[in-house]
Amino acid sequence: MRSGLLDSKLYRVCEWIARLAYINVLWILFTIVGLTLLGIAPATVALFTIVRKWLLFQDDGIPVFKTFVRTYKKEFWSANRIGLLFIAVAYILYIDVLYIAHVSAPWQLPFSVALLIMLVFYAVTLLYVFPIYVHYELRFWQYVKYAFLIGMANPFMTLAMIISLGILLVVLLYVPGLIPFFSISIFALIVMGSALRVFRKLESKQSVWQQENK
Repeated sequence: MRSGLLDSKLYRVCEWIARLAYINVLWILFTIVGLTLLGIAPATVALFTIVRKWLLFQDDGIPVFKTFVRTYKKEFWSANRIGLLFIAVAYILYIDVLYIAHVSAPWQLPFSVALLIMLVFYAVTLLYVFPIYVHYELRFWQYVKYAFLIGMANPFMTLAMIISLGILLVVLLYVPGLIPFFSISIFALIVMGSALRVFRKLESKQSVWQQENK
């Protein structure tokens, strides 16, 4: 009995390893297909779409390649609007970092604190924007706004997410051979899983509020 249960759990672990490796390779290939810059966002949306389905529905019959390609094509331009926005903001923040190095000493501390706050806001928004994009139907700026608001309103889950990603980064730095197979896929699993907990919590509160105000 125990042997059968152990075999079943081991099979599920191996299955998840194979799944994550597969979608990680798909993400890399389709990022390249989009000439990297234009491929990152739609490939990431396709990746998060599949991870979300796995976590929500536990469905082994999801046609991964077909779903990935269909989502990539469908969301190509919409996803790139978000992707290019975040790339542009990242570039501005990078220029700000370079600028601070040349600011006179009395101004370096306040400028550095302001930039650090902006970097935190940017990172929190970036973490939540793709889970929100694949989970809800919103307008363009609403994705950005709610990513920021939800992330800041749930600091403990956001912090747990960041710590988990930090651990992942350390593992990948020590074992770089895992990067082609388990980098962005595990990143998406951590972020989407954490975000879904936050979404369920928010939806539960909203449901209670609606019932109380009927």
